[in-house]
Amino acid sequence: MALVNYLPKDTQIVEEIDANGNSSYYLVYSLSKDLVSEGFTYRYKVDDLAAISDTAGVVGPDVVMNVSDDDYSIVSGSLDNISEAEYKNSFYFGTYGQLRTVYEQLGQEAQAGAQSYDYLIEALNEEAKTKPWILSTDSKGRYDYLAVVLEAALEGRTARESDFQKTTWWKTHTSSQREQMKAQATDPSSWEKNQKTIRDSILTQMIAAGIQSYPTAVVDKLVEKYGSGEFTEADVSNSILKLANPRLRYELDTEIQGALAGQTLDVIESTLAIKNTIDSTLGPGASQYYNLEDIANEKQANPNWYTETFVPGLSEQFQTKYTQYSGTNIKRYEDAAPEYRYEWEGITGQKADETSSVWKRFMATNDIKEREDIAFQEAARLGTQTYRDKVRRDMNAAFGQAGQRATGGGRYQ
Repeated sequence: MALVNYLPKDTQIVEEIDANGNSSYYLVYSLSKDLVSEGFTYRYKVDDLAAISDTAGVVGPDVVMNVSDDDYSIVSGSLDNISEAEYKNSFYFGTYGQLRTVYEQLGQEAQAGAQSYDYLIEALNEEAKTKPWILSTDSKGRYDYLAVVLEAALEGRTARESDFQKTTWWKTHTSSQREQMKAQATDPSSWEKNQKTIRDSILTQMIAAGIQSYPTAVVDKLVEKYGSGEFTEADVSNSILKLANPRLRYELDTEIQGALAGQTLDVIESTLAIKNTIDSTLGPGASQYYNLEDIANEKQANPNWYTETFVPGLSEQFQTKYTQYSGTNIKRYEDAAPEYRYEWEGITGQKADETSSVWKRFMATNDIKEREDIAFQEAARLGTQTYRDKVRRDMNAAFGQAGQRATGGGRYQ
């Protein structure tokens, strides 16, 4: 006789018998004090033990308890690593069906031999997608946010601001982010409604920007960032514009990049520095022509190759592309670009699209007059205000102002 495979391996079954002889069944689990200060015991209710049995028979309880009023006493069996007092104060999470849902989310590799800890962390990871403070840990690696919330719940109250102030997340985040934490903990219903409003607003903005479809993970991450107070409205707007037009000079948040690429945060973080090195050496967008994961793997296996061969190779490419710097100490795009940006903006009146062929031609020539012609032609194409003002000045210089021409006071009389 055994439990169905979707239950944690450390499941303990408790039968509670009330004063009238009626039985209730619970699946019981416990986290150690290494994870949550003071430990944490929790349970799920089972209406029918046959539903959690994988054979023709029915599993029996590990522990039988008499429960009357506030008295819990063991009749038979014993609990592993859980005292009667801890069981009495255990947190009720609902029905056991939730465990099957979490089990299916774990993935095959994690499912084998999964403990209740694995289930709980998977469930919390899912919650933390919109409430990142949930997984706040102290200097000892213990979940300090969970500790204060659970302690308050067991005392029959909601956590106070003074409780939250003890957590690492509170100490390391902004006031707007803290307000979101408090709102979720003290009025979860209103908070959830606000999250839906945020999602609807972000989807509306994406559609308005011409974005027809994007991975759900990208939308989830934008909602999380804004809903937690980490992003401002401007951050959301800039992110959406960048998603609609990847050529814009705006760097997406690392986690949004990961969601967009369908990659884990670990992969994105391992390749981000490499991406930045390539783009800062060869110019914006150059990294898209490299397999960043392969480079990251090679860098990890052979750090000397990266510093002694790969990075110097990028500098050689830069000087080959921009020949005016051949043999000089200028070996990176970002070292050369600032003066060109200043010159471009002075001619056109706006920032350049540094991924465009026009900008690359502008920066590749060492002839000042040629650069002016390239930039002015682009300003004319775009119809910038600076271009219009220059044309007006040139016309006035050649023909005089409108009033002068009317009164004969211009050059041509």
